[in-house]
Amino acid sequence: MNPVFVSLGISLMFTWLLESIAYLFVKKKTWRDYFVLILVNLVTNPVVVLLSVCTSFTGVADVLLTASLEISAVLIEWQLYKKCALYIRRPFVFALCANAFSYLTGLILQLL
Repeated sequence: MNPVFVSLGISLMFTWLLESIAYLFVKKKTWRDYFVLILVNLVTNPVVVLLSVCTSFTGVADVLLTASLEISAVLIEWQLYKKCALYIRRPFVFALCANAFSYLTGLILQLL
């Protein structure tokens, strides 16, 4: 199997797990909103991971690239949560916190 697809799968599963934990802090939980979370990350995570992998060979500053990709993911997820989720009251705050939690946890695990 192609290592890029394995990496994409692991990253997506890890993101789903961590952002599901973040979803536990939403006051009113519904299966519909949880399904939105799953779909939103299915849209954004593979794109961010692929662009991160593909551009890491170009010499673009990693910090700027990572920041721009993560900010883009938060903005896209914010809009999708705003349009599709029923009970996520502050979609921007949720998207920002869920992504920060996911990203920082991944970063800590990589450092270990």
